Amino acid sequence: MKMSKMIGYTIFFFDNVASTMDVARTLCEKENEFVVVAKKQTHGRGRQGRAWISNEGGLWMSVAWRNVDEKMLRYLFIIVAKAVVDTLEQFGIVSRIKLPNDIYVKKSKIGGILIENLSLCVIIGIGINVNNTLDETMDDATSCKEILGKNLEVESVLACLLKNLQQVRKEFKLNAEGFLSSVKGYLLK
Repeated sequence: MKMSKMIGYTIFFFDNVASTMDVARTLCEKENEFVVVAKKQTHGRGRQGRAWISNEGGLWMSVAWRNVDEKMLRYLFIIVAKAVVDTLEQFGIVSRIKLPNDIYVKKSKIGGILIENLSLCVIIGIGINVNNTLDETMDDATSCKEILGKNLEVESVLACLLKNLQQVRKEFKLNAEGFLSSVKGYLLK
């Protein structure tokens, strides 16, 4: 494990974990707001306990936020999804938000978000297919590499996403209704 600071977060980097969500859950009692990043997850999970294939080359992370009020919690997926869409856009990829927890590029899934509300904090799991190899079990998946035809630096995607997460969180707190209205155009029908 390696530790560093980035954009106001303590970040814990791992080569290989079962799930960044599980690691974040154990750190919630000791740390304030933090991020867990892994090069690979052996038991990454999606919604309703489904497996999330997390091989090397993707961005697999969990962010822990404290003091998330009820209103923000109700719209947390939309808030986080907007940060992911903004991040991908900064790398030249146009994506959309697909309820209840996915990010799509046209008809292919490029990422997903999983949220767990614990008593001490809210853990936000984010998975983005960046440079990772897609296998046949990932039916409708795509990756940044597949779309752009080149590798992206996963650390650059992480830094951009953390910056965007802080930004959307601030925007929502300042004007929730305006923020939610602006996001409607990013939703897949």
